Amino acid sequence: MRFKFALLFFFISVMSFGQSQKQIDSLLLIHDKTQNEIDKINILNNVGRLYGSGNIEKASFYNNKAISISKELDYPRGIAYGYLFLSASIKASGNYQEAIKNLKKGVRDLDKYDFPKGSIELNTWIAGNFTEMRQYDSAKVYLNNSISRAKKIDYYQGLITTYIEYGGIYQSQDNYKKALEYFIKVDSICTTKTIKNDPDCAIAVSNIGLIKGLFKEFDEAEKYYKLALDYFERLKTQKKAAINTINSLGTIELERNNFDKAEKYYKEALEYYIASKRKSEIGYMYSQFANLYGKQKRYYEAENVALKSIEISKDLKDSLRIIYGLNVLGSIKIDQKEFNKSIIYTEESLEIAKRLKKPSMVLKSLNLLNKVHFKSKNYKKAAETAIVYANYKDSIDVLQNKKVLLDIETKYQTEKKEQEIALLKSEKALTAQKQKNQRNLLLGGLGITSIAGLFLFILYRNRQKTNNKLKELNTLKSNFFANISHEFRTPLTLISSPIDDILTHNSISDKNRQQFTVAKQNSERLLSLVNQLLDLSKIDAGQLKLHLQQNNVLQLISALSESFNHSATQKNIDLNLNIKQREENVWFDKDAVEKITVNLLSNALKYTPENGLVVCNAYIENHKLVLQVKNTGTGLTYEESNHIFDRFYQTNEQNQGTGIGLALVKELVELHKGTIEVISTPNEWTTFNVTISVDKNSLKNATILSTDEADSKIESPIVSSTIFEDDNEFVDSELPILLIVEDNNDLRHLLKQTFEEHYTVISAPNGKLGIELALETIPDLIISDIMMPEKDGITLTNDLKNDERSAHIPIILLTAKADVESKFTGIDTGADDYITKPFDKKLLVLKVEKLIESRKKLQARYSQEVILKPKDIAFTNLDELFLNKVQIVLDNQLVESSFSVEDFSKAVGMSRMQLHRKIKALTGLSASEFIRSQRLKLAAQLLKQSDINISQVGYSVGFNDHAYFSKCFKDTYKCTPTEYAKKS
Repeated sequence: MRFKFALLFFFISVMSFGQSQKQIDSLLLIHDKTQNEIDKINILNNVGRLYGSGNIEKASFYNNKAISISKELDYPRGIAYGYLFLSASIKASGNYQEAIKNLKKGVRDLDKYDFPKGSIELNTWIAGNFTEMRQYDSAKVYLNNSISRAKKIDYYQGLITTYIEYGGIYQSQDNYKKALEYFIKVDSICTTKTIKNDPDCAIAVSNIGLIKGLFKEFDEAEKYYKLALDYFERLKTQKKAAINTINSLGTIELERNNFDKAEKYYKEALEYYIASKRKSEIGYMYSQFANLYGKQKRYYEAENVALKSIEISKDLKDSLRIIYGLNVLGSIKIDQKEFNKSIIYTEESLEIAKRLKKPSMVLKSLNLLNKVHFKSKNYKKAAETAIVYANYKDSIDVLQNKKVLLDIETKYQTEKKEQEIALLKSEKALTAQKQKNQRNLLLGGLGITSIAGLFLFILYRNRQKTNNKLKELNTLKSNFFANISHEFRTPLTLISSPIDDILTHNSISDKNRQQFTVAKQNSERLLSLVNQLLDLSKIDAGQLKLHLQQNNVLQLISALSESFNHSATQKNIDLNLNIKQREENVWFDKDAVEKITVNLLSNALKYTPENGLVVCNAYIENHKLVLQVKNTGTGLTYEESNHIFDRFYQTNEQNQGTGIGLALVKELVELHKGTIEVISTPNEWTTFNVTISVDKNSLKNATILSTDEADSKIESPIVSSTIFEDDNEFVDSELPILLIVEDNNDLRHLLKQTFEEHYTVISAPNGKLGIELALETIPDLIISDIMMPEKDGITLTNDLKNDERSAHIPIILLTAKADVESKFTGIDTGADDYITKPFDKKLLVLKVEKLIESRKKLQARYSQEVILKPKDIAFTNLDELFLNKVQIVLDNQLVESSFSVEDFSKAVGMSRMQLHRKIKALTGLSASEFIRSQRLKLAAQLLKQSDINISQVGYSVGFNDHAYFSKCFKDTYKCTPTEYAKKS
């Protein structure tokens, strides 16, 4: 029976499952303080619900108290909730009759009030209890009562609930045709009333899909399953139901022989069941995979998953699933022609089926046993099995079974005679051939043995030399990293100590404090990397030992995980923590567990895109700590998964990092007698599974810390991350616009502080957003890093330099790559300058000033030109093409008085803002100033070269008002049109 109440009852925010004394105490405290009687009733009902079957006496006390007060206040909803929660608690203890008794009493009490919806719902709950007791006739009586009442008041939600219950009854009785009628009624109501967020609607269409599948109507089944999936995804709280539906879709595709689609659905379902530790469903999914792989002739994989399914089924004592798994294994072994193994599996399934007295299962096992004997050409056994099979069949099948038996016997006798004849013919030839083969084999064997011995000796000697050289190189490498790590510590100390002193002073400005804080955090990050290198060198030398302390490891992991919440929020990542807390203290190395957890979570957040999901699961099982960290994203290829734990390995050039974090994690896990694996599905999930021992007896070479030495206090580490918000609000000012594209928050903020006094600075954290922002705002200059996520600096430069709207923008590239080849790549792409990190801030400021100044000089040349000359003004070929397009537009429309900036922007295919910024960059004028300038230049030409009446000149070049024309002309040429004409 589904524990779901109708929409007539409001949802209480404190609802959760299981007894929670902390919640109960909090609710009772609120109860004592509140003055609202209705709130008090709701609190009492929820306290009773929280006690539940764990303490039925207290549950009964609080729910009965809520019912009593509700009756005094004429509050029928409180009565309904009281009886509902009370009966649920009683039923959970297994006492169905007492639960039904209370529900009936609730119906009688509610009938005294004008609250028929409550009576309908409680009647449906009574029916549900009878259904679970398999007393279907009694259940139907109460369901019919609910249907009658619901129809009288047009209560469609009550009808949905009862129809669902009715369909479930017929489904459990294998009357699928009748069940289908009720589920279709529910779907009809949901469609008519346009209900989109009701779990019952989803349940109904899902069951329709199930029944359609049983009827082999696969297209219809798929349609309803997908409709159910839409419901579940909208509900968001029905993840398990959604996954069950996805599994059903996989079964449909398997029936259609669409193996790839079936496998995709099955994998999604299995991943969820594993993550949520649903053992029964995991076993079921393995049997589904076995069936799938068997059909695909992927026998090795099929056998593995079938064995897993049987093992889980045996743990759960699920005999029917054991039979199914054994029969699948039997079928696989037939296809592999391993007939003896097939017989063992099939006979075991037959024995269990007989013990369970399941005729249908017995027939399936016998049929499979008959098949294996037949395929192995043991026709006598096949005949015997067919006889046994026939005894289980109905009388209608007797004649057909006799025919099968006769055919088997005939074929057996025929093939037996043919085999005897063939055997006699081959025996003579075989004897002669055997003697010849023995002689040749002896001579060949002696030759091959000699050659192989020589080859193996040479190979062994070469491998010994190679291994010795590798050991020597590995020792040198470890010594180098140990020495370099120690050498780094002194300068780091000299950097961080003065910074600490400065930060203690109250006299420094907020800006300087922010800068020194960033410097401090980055020096700490560098020290952490040095420590990781040192740990690796110690592990290589066998000098790193575990220091065990007895403490609550899950509490430590919880504290470490919580410290990442802020970073996740800043990246719009959903961080889901599932740490199963236990009071039990276990043995572990705190430093090792902290480094493992922090590295895995940092790695997950780093490679999870915006709006992605990171999940951290941790629990203790069989004296082992199990830690699972998974995240959404692009995932890893097969090649990357194989090398992800190698030192200094990076998945691609765009990913920043040292490549030592995961290598250290693997070494620490193995030092803690554990295992680590990565499972990645591209564009879906990447999962790191860690298992380490927390049993002192299995960690024999570790140092045991005394109580005084152990750090018993669990604290959250401070995650080194200063978050700066990108303020990209465009301010219309005369200051040049500077776009900074840099994925490092600290460096992006430093650059912003450097230029914000003399420039309007906007910024983006990656190349993709940088391109979008550049095309939107058309900045005067761009400073971009090269190595960034989404799109790198080279791609950004290439895209913007090949776009007409942004081709003129100067770009300076920043990079940590100082090699000549990288510089050539950047300049060849169109970058105006290339600066390596760490850079001189003064040099960068000077280069920006010079590039802006060179653009202004070119703009000044425009004001002196009489006519527009694209070649003289353009910075690039695309700019020249753009100005030619502008020239054509001006030639055709400039003299029209109605020609506006809006018309201008449409004619050249840009937005008004883009046109304004583009024209401003090339000429130093706004779009409207540019049009006016062109009209005045044309007027000046007319005054020089034509005898046209001066009063007509303004009108002929697009000015409507002669006085305004004269004013603009005088402002530009420092004289009136008449004076200009006389000078000419």
